[in-house]
Amino acid sequence: MPRPKGSKNKKSIQTVAQVEAKIADALAAKNALEAEQAEILAAIEKQKQLLKANKKAIRASEKTLAELEEKKALAAAVENAAAQREEIEKAVTKLVSSGKSYEEIMERLK
Repeated sequence: MPRPKGSKNKKSIQTVAQVEAKIADALAAKNALEAEQAEILAAIEKQKQLLKANKKAIRASEKTLAELEEKKALAAAVENAAAQREEIEKAVTKLVSSGKSYEEIMERLK
């Protein structure tokens, strides 16, 4: 079978109206992408502000937590000292009731 003469890759000639329609479509697509980009940037900015506020709240809660931990440690130390004092008082009372002298009691407490 013989080949047809001429190139199969001929470019078709477009009319001005067809080119203008393609330009309008391209502009519409570009404008849509720019609008979407603006929305994304606004959302990012909003998220940055939320992140900043969140970080500030976390720092404040960490500070409060550290203060509460210090208060807890202080309360535990006070309770521990009170328990030791009570234990020593019981031991001294027991030693006094058993008839030990002041010097013997002091030796035992060391």
